Amino acid sequence: MPRRRLALSCALIAGLTGVAAGPTAAPRGAQPPAPASAPAAAVPAPGEKSTRHLLQAGSLAIEEGSYQAADSRFREAADIDPRLTQAWFGIALAAIGRKDHRGAEKALRTAQELSPSHPEVLYATGVVEFAWGDPRGAEPALKSAADADRRLLEARYAVGIAAAARGDLTAAESALREALKLDGLHAATRYQLGAVLARRGDLDGSVGELSRALAREPALREAQSDDPFVFAARDVAPSSATATLGLPLPVLRPSLAYARRRPGPATAATASDIPDWFLDYQMALELEDAGQWGDAVDTMQKALALKDRSEGLAVVAGRLVDYSPHLHLATDFHHLGNFREAFLHLNIAKNEGNASPDALRALSVLVQKDRLRPRIYLDALPDRTSAEAITVRGVVVADEPVQRVEISGREATLRTAAAGEVAERLPDSEKASVRDGVQGVVFEVSNQKLLEGTNLIAVRPFFRNPARDGDLLEASVVRVPPPPAAPPKAEPAKPPPSSNKPGAHKTAPRTPSPPAPQPAPRPKPPAGSGAPSSGGTP
Repeated sequence: MPRRRLALSCALIAGLTGVAAGPTAAPRGAQPPAPASAPAAAVPAPGEKSTRHLLQAGSLAIEEGSYQAADSRFREAADIDPRLTQAWFGIALAAIGRKDHRGAEKALRTAQELSPSHPEVLYATGVVEFAWGDPRGAEPALKSAADADRRLLEARYAVGIAAAARGDLTAAESALREALKLDGLHAATRYQLGAVLARRGDLDGSVGELSRALAREPALREAQSDDPFVFAARDVAPSSATATLGLPLPVLRPSLAYARRRPGPATAATASDIPDWFLDYQMALELEDAGQWGDAVDTMQKALALKDRSEGLAVVAGRLVDYSPHLHLATDFHHLGNFREAFLHLNIAKNEGNASPDALRALSVLVQKDRLRPRIYLDALPDRTSAEAITVRGVVVADEPVQRVEISGREATLRTAAAGEVAERLPDSEKASVRDGVQGVVFEVSNQKLLEGTNLIAVRPFFRNPARDGDLLEASVVRVPPPPAAPPKAEPAKPPPSSNKPGAHKTAPRTPSPPAPQPAPRPKPPAGSGAPSSGGTP
């Protein structure tokens, strides 16, 4: 059950607020101690990691599945503070992730010694006992956790699973409905309740709960022997920050196999018992409605393994139901693009003679039509560019290899595509279509010239069978003029080169010469003298 990292981080930060204070929480009305009264060892030296940072790093490593790295971070925190409950609880989580039963039990015993009644420690202890084959021994710890923390939904959900596993369907239904009071949308609880109701013969209730679970979480997975749980943050926030350790919890996956009748002659299967093949079949139909074609194939094949022949009128809980797994598998494989498997199951459905002839005929036409149609996936091209040429690359997917590909009249180079190259180009809903019988070919044209304006890029594949030719994919790329060159920046004037270099001879500054002396003015002649004046008449 995937959880958002934001919720996990928020729970982690809330739970770590009391790390420095140790596992025992202070009274709600108590004042926090003054920072000056904290011991000097509580303040990490520059570059030293604090326990809070180590616990945060370990929690993120658990979420990412890096259990060895998580173990290292939590042990560093335990070395700093050996009485830190969160550190030993984190070490137990890392051991659970590594399937180390003994290591998980040892770390949980230490956490219980530090915090004997902490509900999350009790809960994890019960989950470990259940996951490693002791459902009866797990139930007391799970009940204690549920009683100690009324908001710990995961504990009530696990109590319901443990009760169903020992055959007490009434107690299991009660515990699961109590969990739904905390969160009515919890998909795993809905799923497990549907399994319990099926064992009790409630056909409508069972199908309704399973439908609600898959509608809420279509990717919900059943528990497997090697994958019994998933790590997730608490579904319901605790009443206070001190009520949680702030680390992810191991949450049991649901399973139809967990719910069983109490052994004995009085509980032998009756006509009202709902068989597992019918529940798998109904869940596969729900997955088809959600467009989860790959999961629908897996679930439908589980039903087919339990009941290998179609029936137009099968009896389930005293009712007549239609059971046509091969017809639905043909539809699922058709949506996945695996036409070989689609034709295989279509022919089986025809031979059994239980499916509607009109439905078979319509599906046969669709499969035949789409089988001849290749799919072209073009790598992203720029909408607008100023480049003079681009590289055009993509992949053609069909049930036979393409012979050649033309891109705007130019023949592309081809090579066989690996499954990963095909899958990375498909949308998430179609990644499961990379199966046997589907072949991909990568095409590429480099240095595809572009003219100014709109350029139409046309991709046309050609096959050995001419009936497949004719598909065309077009994309447009607009070439724009390059932006005008920026004007050159004005450089600041350079100072005149200095002559004050090492070893240079300094010249004394030149002094200006004094002005030349002016001649004295001539004296005027005295009046009445015989000399005539300039311009005068004698």
